[in-house]
Amino acid sequence: MTISLNPKILIIVVFSFLMLCSNYSAQQLGRYELVSINFEGNEKIDSDRLIDVITSRESPGWFSKFLNSISENWGNEIVYFDSLLIINDLELLQNFYFDNGFFKSDFSYKYELDNDALQAELTFIIEENDPSFFSGFQISNLDNIIPPFAERITEEIIDIDTTERYSRQLVEQKIIETNRYLRDHGHMLVSNKPPVITVDTSLNTASVFIDYDFGRRYKISEVNVNKTGEGKDLVSKKLVRDLVGIKQGDYYSFYETERAQIRLYRTNLFNSALVTGTIADTLAGTVPIDISTDIGLLDELSPEILVNDDNGLNLGFGLGYTKKNFLGDARKLSVSASAASQNPIEFFTTFSLTDTSLYGYTDARIAFEQPFIFGYPINTTLESFVTLQKRKEEWNATIFGAGLKFDFELPRRTYLTSIQTYLRWENSEFIFKERFIRNSLNVFARIITLEDTPEQDSLLSEIKRTPLDDLPTISRNAILGVNMGANKTDNLLFPTEGYRLSILLEDGNSIPFLASEIGKYNFKDPVYYKVVVSTSLFLPVYKKKTSAFGLKFKVGHIHAYKGLKSNISLNQRFSSGGSNSIRGWNALELVPEFNTANVEDLLNLQNFTLQDFNSLFSRGLTPGGFFNFEGSIETRNRITDAFGTALFVDYGNTWSSYKDVQLKKIAIAAGFGFRIYTSFAPIRFDIGFKAYDPFDETWITDKSKKLFNEIAFHIGIGEAF
Repeated sequence: MTISLNPKILIIVVFSFLMLCSNYSAQQLGRYELVSINFEGNEKIDSDRLIDVITSRESPGWFSKFLNSISENWGNEIVYFDSLLIINDLELLQNFYFDNGFFKSDFSYKYELDNDALQAELTFIIEENDPSFFSGFQISNLDNIIPPFAERITEEIIDIDTTERYSRQLVEQKIIETNRYLRDHGHMLVSNKPPVITVDTSLNTASVFIDYDFGRRYKISEVNVNKTGEGKDLVSKKLVRDLVGIKQGDYYSFYETERAQIRLYRTNLFNSALVTGTIADTLAGTVPIDISTDIGLLDELSPEILVNDDNGLNLGFGLGYTKKNFLGDARKLSVSASAASQNPIEFFTTFSLTDTSLYGYTDARIAFEQPFIFGYPINTTLESFVTLQKRKEEWNATIFGAGLKFDFELPRRTYLTSIQTYLRWENSEFIFKERFIRNSLNVFARIITLEDTPEQDSLLSEIKRTPLDDLPTISRNAILGVNMGANKTDNLLFPTEGYRLSILLEDGNSIPFLASEIGKYNFKDPVYYKVVVSTSLFLPVYKKKTSAFGLKFKVGHIHAYKGLKSNISLNQRFSSGGSNSIRGWNALELVPEFNTANVEDLLNLQNFTLQDFNSLFSRGLTPGGFFNFEGSIETRNRITDAFGTALFVDYGNTWSSYKDVQLKKIAIAAGFGFRIYTSFAPIRFDIGFKAYDPFDETWITDKSKKLFNEIAFHIGIGEAF
């Protein structure tokens, strides 16, 4: 006889058996499961903060206990009530309240035991009473340092708001800022005693006094260099000293030693680098600086596997060669080549620019980089590149050019955290394929309305009879740009509070246009500017730093102030969709169907000819828009140190002009993702759904929709914003 058992019933039976065994074990031991911890009377401080203060913990949920009953490596084990922890918890709560200005708070507790279910509930009863506020902040021996330092400390660093509730964390923060300021200005051995807090319970005030020993103000006596590693004989000590930039006779600065290490690492010459002042060797107000470096080989060959989601999942490989300390002075020469395709085997074995069934790209670059220019720490890069692109049944592209970029090292206490300026020249040629042309011609016919005249009827007939051969467009751009950024978040890789701001300003072709005016020759390419402003805001919605809630907003505009903006090349235009954009669509999928700017150019011509039509129509084929705005709402949850999840909603689109923006043309995507956190950046897997499609103006709930056609998969390095 054969007995079949439903798997769901089997799971329930097993789980019930394990829970019965667990309860039986608890009964045998006489232990109570701690199912609930509550707080009463805490009006000023949330319970979520208090639960992190105490050592007692609630027992996990049933599923976590079930997993743990199978393997101790899964889920979490049952937590039992332990009355011995309560006294310690009361002390922890009292210390926490004291640290936050509640010096008159009082604490008690109660608990209930359920003898039948063997469960316990623990409640802490809190009388917060009135908090105390700062009344003053004093530091001793300020007359032992020079007056400007004393003024800076008293008037800026330790200046306190008397309407602010006392906080030990704020006191410690001001001590750290004071010590950091003094160490950055020569007082490397500054020290302080624990702060003395005087509380007036009748006035509800607290004053802070800190006894300081500022020590001497030290100058640099010498800069010593110690080199190890395989390439130690290939880098001179003089070069290391020049990179560090600390000189004999300078006042010691902890900030300068930190910045010196960053400069050393940026050259990629060193496997490790450490810049320190040697306290043991201080003498008569001087201290030596020791630079310890480990230098690797100066020739580096680096193969890589490429994975991106440009219009689908693409696989490929790249190979790079780097010559470090090229021509001395920490210069670097880099040569790289890469290629990727949706079908790598077919792409690499049968690659041909005339084959319309393939999709992919190849790219080759050579770059020359140096950390200084004219003696200033401005990282300078000169680069040349060539790129070949193929999009199936759409276009072939050849783009080549060169660029010069300056990355400035910014001083402390500036609002901006990065500034890059650059000059780039590029030539791009796009050859559009017949199917793509036919699709665009159909869209063009829907947009344009010609007057019914014999001349235009004749022109339309001629247009229809014209063979649709491949249409090439060639454009050249000389771009002068600046990219400014400010990062005010609490964490570089996983921000939970603060914001980021980025502003990109570009001018296209003003330099060759001015040259044409001086040289008295005709310049035909458009002269334009581009502005892109993007910001991301992280709100402290969650109590724990393992979760984050963020918002992103981005807007961009391109305006041609001389010539036709329809002549601006594809790689300079905007598009939406992709892993860092609206994730319900792949890259370059959210673009205007046909650029209305070209329709306007065409209608502005009087008695236009077939040649006029072909010229403007070919420009209109170029996908991409001139106005873009996007936004995102995302919540990220870090489940473990190495793994996390995310939920997101993206919205926005790209238009030919800001005048074309309509609410019904805003795309909306929703989805979820997974994160694998590494030491350098998170690896991101996102699945996005077209919640609202602006092309047919329908929602995903429409019955005509096929779910799989509304999904886009994305892989990325780093968060979307």
